[in-house]
Amino acid sequence: MALIKWRDSYSVGVDKFDQEHMVLVELINEMFIIVRDKGEVSTLADAVEKLVDYTRVHFADEEEDLEKVNYPHLEEHKEIHADLLEQVLRFQARMDKEGEEMRTDLYKFLRDWLINHILDEDMKYSEYFKEDLEGVAAVSA
Repeated sequence: MALIKWRDSYSVGVDKFDQEHMVLVELINEMFIIVRDKGEVSTLADAVEKLVDYTRVHFADEEEDLEKVNYPHLEEHKEIHADLLEQVLRFQARMDKEGEEMRTDLYKFLRDWLINHILDEDMKYSEYFKEDLEGVAAVSA
C-alpha cells in the first residue's frame, strides 16, 4: 500500500475536473496516513465523511457540466456515480460496525475506485470534450 501520486496520465483534459480529482486524491491519501499510522477509528470516520461529502460535490459538478455539453452517455455516467457512492456508503456503514478490522480494505477500495473510475469512465468524456471544443469553452466559462 502506498500514497497515490498524481500522474499526468490521470488528466481528463478538463482543468476543473482534474483539480477536483486531485482533491479526491488528497482526501484518500489523508485516509491512507490514518490507516498506516493506525489512527483512531473516529479520525478515519471523519476522513471518510469528508471524502463522501466532497465526492457528492464532485459528482454533481461533473454531471452538471456533462449535461451542458450534451454528453451522450450522461445517464450511464450518473448511474456509475450513484453506484460508486453507494459502495462508499456501505464501507462507511461497515466501518461503524467493524472499526479497525476493515481499514486497509477501505483504503484499497477507495484507491482502486478513484484511479479506475478516472482511467476508465472519466476518460470517455475526455475524448468527447476534445471533440467538442465549444462545449469545453462553455464549461470553462
